[in-house]
Amino acid sequence: MKHMKFPLTLAVLTVSAALVAGCSHPASTTSSSATQTTTTAAAGEAQTTAASQQEEAFDYSAGLTAEGYFEGVTASDYITLPEYKGISISSEVLTASEEDLNAQIDSILSNYVTYEQIKDRAVADGDTLNIDYVGKVDGEAFEGGSTDGAGTTVTVGETNYIDDFIEQLIGHKPGETFDIEVTFPEVYETNPDLQGKDAVFTVTINYIHGDEIIPELSDEIAADYGFTTVDELKDDIAKWLVSTQKSEYMQTLLSSATCKQEVPESVLNYVIESELAQYSYYADLYGLDLDGFLAAYSEYDSKDAYIEANQAVFEETAVYYLALQAIAEAEQLSVDAQTLEDSGYADYVASYGEPYVKMIVLQETVVPNFIFDHAVS
Repeated sequence: MKHMKFPLTLAVLTVSAALVAGCSHPASTTSSSATQTTTTAAAGEAQTTAASQQEEAFDYSAGLTAEGYFEGVTASDYITLPEYKGISISSEVLTASEEDLNAQIDSILSNYVTYEQIKDRAVADGDTLNIDYVGKVDGEAFEGGSTDGAGTTVTVGETNYIDDFIEQLIGHKPGETFDIEVTFPEVYETNPDLQGKDAVFTVTINYIHGDEIIPELSDEIAADYGFTTVDELKDDIAKWLVSTQKSEYMQTLLSSATCKQEVPESVLNYVIESELAQYSYYADLYGLDLDGFLAAYSEYDSKDAYIEANQAVFEETAVYYLALQAIAEAEQLSVDAQTLEDSGYADYVASYGEPYVKMIVLQETVVPNFIFDHAVS
């Protein structure tokens, strides 16, 4: 998997809460929508509720023209643009700094950290160690009570196991195998059958963690990210950093766009519905309707509460999209077949429709490239 590729969602272009001033729209009411109703293994056998069955998958390309513009909307009628052509752009936006590049590499290498294995002293409070164990109740092993020889990492004084399991490791040395006796809590929701029962865990200490061993970036690690060499991986990270910096610059640049009139209701509703579609997808996975999902996993108790609380952000996002479209209109920018293919998003057409993918390519690539290509060096 390439380092810089991320799932294609409208959330890629989320803008800051203070993006655009002077633009407003009456609180909108939106028709119900949802995304895919296909559940995954992670959702278990949960069934889609009656409410979500009534909601149809959101069509990302509905309301867009074949070119990826908002249908029936001339963006320049609504937006006054800042100066965007022939402007001066700092070289820092166009290059990846060594500091940022190294930070990304460090993040990658953190996944490959190993530790010196200390085996010549006893476990002390605060130690992190690798252990294996097999738990038994009344002499019988129970489900979930064994590491199955795979080892697990615990830290004395930090990791919480039942009773004083972890504390009983203190004083033992790596290589030792010994029994630990514990009692399950009287209320043990993880496995009610074990509530209040005595258990014996046969534990083997494999080693105590010593100093971190951070590897050098290698072609083998690069291969895990879909690259042949370290240089290819670094080049891709640098491109991703520049792309991110350009996106941030675009958001800053267009923050001075202003509204001539209220944002079209169709555009605002599109922004809201596409945002809700992301939540509806996860709601379906958990067998919940949207209101139930938001109540369970967010600070909002319903879809309406979520919309009301985020109305200003939705308006700002709508203005940002309109500003990008206004530039595309003014400069007659479009996405041809080759540009679509080169964008890396062509494979998403089947799922999202060509109009939506073209809109994303206009916003992420074509319009920014025009601005940067016409900047003063």
